[in-house]
Amino acid sequence: MNFLLDLAIVTVSCLALGLTSKYLRQASIPAYIIAGIILGKSGFDLISSDASYDFISWLGKIGVILLLFYIGLEFNYKGIKEPRRLFAGCTDFAVNFSVGFLLGLVIGLSLLEAFILASAVYISSSAIVISSLIENKRLIYPEAETVVWLMVFEDIILAILLVVLTSVMAGSLAMIPVSLVATLLLIVFILALIRRLSNFISPLFERDDEIPILLIFALIFGFSALAYLMGILLHCHISEVIVAFFLGSALSGVKSFRKLFGTIISFKNLFLTIFFFSFGMMFQLQFATLNSADFIIALLALIILSILGKFVSGAIIGKRLHGSLETGLRVGAYTTPRGEFSVVLIMIVMEIGVLELLPSIELLLSLVVAYVIILSITGSFFAKHGDKIGKAMMVVVNKLMPQAHR
Repeated sequence: MNFLLDLAIVTVSCLALGLTSKYLRQASIPAYIIAGIILGKSGFDLISSDASYDFISWLGKIGVILLLFYIGLEFNYKGIKEPRRLFAGCTDFAVNFSVGFLLGLVIGLSLLEAFILASAVYISSSAIVISSLIENKRLIYPEAETVVWLMVFEDIILAILLVVLTSVMAGSLAMIPVSLVATLLLIVFILALIRRLSNFISPLFERDDEIPILLIFALIFGFSALAYLMGILLHCHISEVIVAFFLGSALSGVKSFRKLFGTIISFKNLFLTIFFFSFGMMFQLQFATLNSADFIIALLALIILSILGKFVSGAIIGKRLHGSLETGLRVGAYTTPRGEFSVVLIMIVMEIGVLELLPSIELLLSLVVAYVIILSITGSFFAKHGDKIGKAMMVVVNKLMPQAHR
């Protein structure tokens, strides 16, 4: 078989499962991961060669870069310093990151592995959450703005977590300041350069030929290559996805760029689908240091505690920002889904390749994959029926603690 046949396997299988998930009104992310697991190394191993595995993985990396680039385009700096929003974001992080970290230590993961697990558990799926708000006409609800802000705050924390994790994995704790400073300098350079050249590049984005798309990818790949070269020179790791995020943020200020949003979304969706497939195809289910029963117990504990964590943080946020516990419980339900960012984070960590720092990597990977598949499905249900779940939980709360809602 050759690359074309392998790509046919990828696209046809993702199309079939994607259509099925849309028909069932479920999130498509787990469908693509499952397709990769079934057809990849853990399943029928239909991909013809290691070269094809590498090629498909490389295409998937483009999807990750485009995802962060797109988030940068949509990112709004307004409101970051607003105290109530900061309270909401910090509460969400403190509660849900702690849940994953503590459980990781309990099941025997190292400090670094527990940190990675906590990072993957904390971050909700912006794609599922925002899509659910739109599809179920929840944007008119008073808490919708809070939910959207939480997704923005999580994007910011994701950028910080990626810098910290890639620095630790690539070198040592001593290299974190070097990596942070190098990343910050590159970000400042990108923002200043795009602002300086905005009058020059703006007319290029208005053209009706191939030049606008070529320019976008030249900027993305060019700055990613610059980040890679700076990392080699400074003996640290500068994440290209962080670079893509701030490049998107810089280009969002170029008015003529807005007409290309639809094209960017199409490319992003295509390559991100390949990314989820590639993640599944490289995955080999192993229970590592735990036997099957213990693994299932650990997975169930992770799922239950992380769902409860979102409801607890949501309740605190709702009570503080909206003066309503029920509103907070709806916030918790809406932010339950996990998805693309959990997968992206664990994949980036694995790509750095210093796996001797992760003695339980098979267990960690198995937990995250199973967790994302289950939470993207059940989380979609929670997000869809958040108002009903909030009311049902309030009935229970009022019976147990009659003063809680006052």
